[in-house]
Amino acid sequence: MLGLWTQEMIGVTIYANLGHDALIYALRGSSAVPSSVMARTRASSCNSCTRPRGGEHHHLPRRAGHRRGPEPAPAAAWGEVVQMGHSSTKPHTVVSNNDFEGLIMYTSGTTGNPKGVVHSLGSVTKGARGLNDRLTELLGVTEGETYVAFLPAAHIFEFVCEVIMLMRGTLLCYGSPRTLMDVFARPCGDLSQFKPFFLIGVPRIFETIKKTAEGRMPPLGSLKRQIFERAYESRLAALRAGMDTPFWNNKVFALPRSLLGPNIRGVCSGGAPLADKTQEWVNVVLGTPIAQGYGMTETVCNTTVQRTGELDCVAGQLLRGVEVRLLDTDSYKHTDHPNPRGELLVRGKFMFKGYYKQAQMTADCMLPDGWLRTGDVAEIERQTGQVRIIGRVKALAKNVLGEYIAMENLEAIYNQHPLSTPNGVCVLVDVQKNYICALVTTTEANAMKFAQENHLEGEYPAILDTAAFRKAASHSFAALGRKDGLQSFEIVKHVRVVADEWTPENGLVTASLKVRRSEIDKHYATAIQELFVE
Repeated sequence: MLGLWTQEMIGVTIYANLGHDALIYALRGSSAVPSSVMARTRASSCNSCTRPRGGEHHHLPRRAGHRRGPEPAPAAAWGEVVQMGHSSTKPHTVVSNNDFEGLIMYTSGTTGNPKGVVHSLGSVTKGARGLNDRLTELLGVTEGETYVAFLPAAHIFEFVCEVIMLMRGTLLCYGSPRTLMDVFARPCGDLSQFKPFFLIGVPRIFETIKKTAEGRMPPLGSLKRQIFERAYESRLAALRAGMDTPFWNNKVFALPRSLLGPNIRGVCSGGAPLADKTQEWVNVVLGTPIAQGYGMTETVCNTTVQRTGELDCVAGQLLRGVEVRLLDTDSYKHTDHPNPRGELLVRGKFMFKGYYKQAQMTADCMLPDGWLRTGDVAEIERQTGQVRIIGRVKALAKNVLGEYIAMENLEAIYNQHPLSTPNGVCVLVDVQKNYICALVTTTEANAMKFAQENHLEGEYPAILDTAAFRKAASHSFAALGRKDGLQSFEIVKHVRVVADEWTPENGLVTASLKVRRSEIDKHYATAIQELFVE
């Protein structure tokens, strides 16, 4: 991207797993001219693209000699392009115009086609500086820092973090979620090899780490398990009192702490709300302060970031240069007590310039005085200024009793159930019913362990469709909701557990792994109908 900007070119980022139709939509909509693609995917993606007017269209496979399929446009191997750069006599330039709109980031919307978020060099720079100020405040700067980038570069969280690391002079190392830890890679994982000082991730990453560690714990009731639970409660109480537990750290938590490498000083989670229990677990077991943040592609991830070490699940305090307001909705008002609530509005110099070629969509979310309507419902604590995201304006459903149900908030809670895969819960609301239901994805290991604990017999996946399994799962999820203090109308009555995997490729979740409710409704229409007549 930095190379493109030196040539005053506009960079376009697109999630690789958006799907063929969405990918072609973004390529055509942005009129992208040069495209760098893997040779094996070139035929399917490039054949669907038309040449833009006024210039040649070059598709660049990474391996020379790959010439299968029709040729809709001239092609050059990546090595040839590099050689052209070496032999070029055109001088290198540095764009100094902060108003130059050099970035279009296509987001993974939960409905419809992806939308292109346009940023200028100035907004990207302001956003990176705002986040780096908080990072430096929390962790300082040391020589020899390394950072492992493993999220897609099309994700604004990863993109801006890489910009920040270049600003800090930090060594950038590249990995992937599948090779992060030693248990998934040989001879060693990315974290062991590169020893980063800082790690970012989306909630699914930390949920996976937590569930993997818990799956290897001694069985309930064993002496080792009792010692672990005693150490956990003792350390949690100490952290709440502002103290540490050196004995438990060395004797009980030393092994899980080695997962993140010896130099780790902090962790940040973003992209979606992190469950309370997961945030608590990372602080207690991994011993690494974890900060949760809130931001959007439109704001270069700028809005709030927690002070590290906080145990409560909030989005944190405002970053420098961020202004926020609350806009009243039908069910949330700025006059609410004990804290004001409403749709969160954000303003700052990091703000995007609009949605590419979608003026009406831009006008719908941008108020005349520069405020962005985020679509998220927030609560701001009067005493501390902490911001808590409590749902989505469009993800609020009303049942037959007139009660508003924040589905994403409930999904984060129910996703803690051991049957669920990360991001594997979809809460269902019927406006004609006074109760809610849920669809849950699972794995064979999770399902058979649950069956054994509940004395159920059967083969996977057939056991998921038995009346006994459905009844046990429904009771177990309801118990989790009551334990978490949910209100009666927020307790799931019926749960249907499925063996399907929800992926961006099959369209059931977005590229950032958020549930696509409209697609879930269509895919499981029969099952959903059965849930609300049981």
